[in-house]
Amino acid sequence: QIKEWISWTKGEFPEPRLDENAVAEFVENQAKEYDTYGKNRKFVTSLGVELSLPSGAYGWKTDCENEAKELTGLLYQGSVENREPVYLKKAAAKGSNDIGSSYVEADLTYQHLYLYQNGVLMLETDFVSGDMNVAGNITPPGVFGLTYKTTNAVLRGADYETPVNYWMPFHGNFGMHDATWRDDFGGSIYKRNGSHGCINLPHSSAKTIYQYINAGFPVLVYELAGTESAK
Repeated sequence: QIKEWISWTKGEFPEPRLDENAVAEFVENQAKEYDTYGKNRKFVTSLGVELSLPSGAYGWKTDCENEAKELTGLLYQGSVENREPVYLKKAAAKGSNDIGSSYVEADLTYQHLYLYQNGVLMLETDFVSGDMNVAGNITPPGVFGLTYKTTNAVLRGADYETPVNYWMPFHGNFGMHDATWRDDFGGSIYKRNGSHGCINLPHSSAKTIYQYINAGFPVLVYELAGTESAK
């Protein structure tokens, strides 16, 4: 591969020349083939339904500009090494299955959440999401990485100001949190008394989830409407 990037000057004393544009093109092509950021992912739910989930700003994304500079510099030095690219975004696991075996899975159809750690189901709980028929309250489906987590936060909107004990956002102002003002969760509550788009959880469930997850932890949100399981 490197040989194809090198040419020789003409003249009595020819010298090798590295085509830096070709190196940059190589990096970009590698990124197109192997990066997972922005790509849909096949996922089998806890109910056994295979879905294609949209990417919600999650996955591996190569920093093509800086990776090309790094690689070009190493070539001029004649370095021999194994390396991974410079990344702008990282996922939880390597490869096309970048979700890994530890994740939160939120089923909007059945209003039920699962927490997996290394493939083991650690917790499952009912929740209340936003009404999917109200544009401003739609809980976004997709694959996300936890943005951050914090305790004792105050959530604010145009017409509300709500304190919560555990705040775990995964997409802008959308996130998971305890909802101590609710007595019931699950079922069709979201259709008549849904959230503003967040995933409302029982206090004990939110506390447990909070203990297991950190920034970047995969959060999968989906609907099963139209699948055989949901009929």
